[in-house]
Amino acid sequence: MITAGGKNLSPSEIENTVKASPFIKECIVIGEARKYVSALIQIDYDLAGKWAEEKGIAYTNFRNLTENESLRELIQSEIDTANGQLAQVSQIRKFHLLTKELDHDDDEVTATMKVRRANVQKKYALEIENLYVVRELEMAEK
Repeated sequence: MITAGGKNLSPSEIENTVKASPFIKECIVIGEARKYVSALIQIDYDLAGKWAEEKGIAYTNFRNLTENESLRELIQSEIDTANGQLAQVSQIRKFHLLTKELDHDDDEVTATMKVRRANVQKKYALEIENLYVVRELEMAEK
């Protein structure tokens, strides 16, 4: 993956560093020809669900849990921890929480649960663009 700044990054190194968090099941980094690295994150539903119950956070399903602000803050903190182990250019600046688990039936993962990166990036193209458009608007306002 080569960023807009010409840096050659290893997506798997970044993804594996982030997936060291027990709360993060999948991480798909985006950064090809982009100004910075962002990611699509799939939570570990069982562990995140237990965490939410311990915190007294009510939820009814996967989507409902991922839309909870406290969970988003937890995932941000896990990404911040992972970022501390990565070079600055490799650090994830923005992320989008997937509101459903990646599914073989939707052609998002293989039978052996390997992420089909191209399919996922195509399916979540709008969410990915929003990670960059919003950031660029924020920077323009400053």
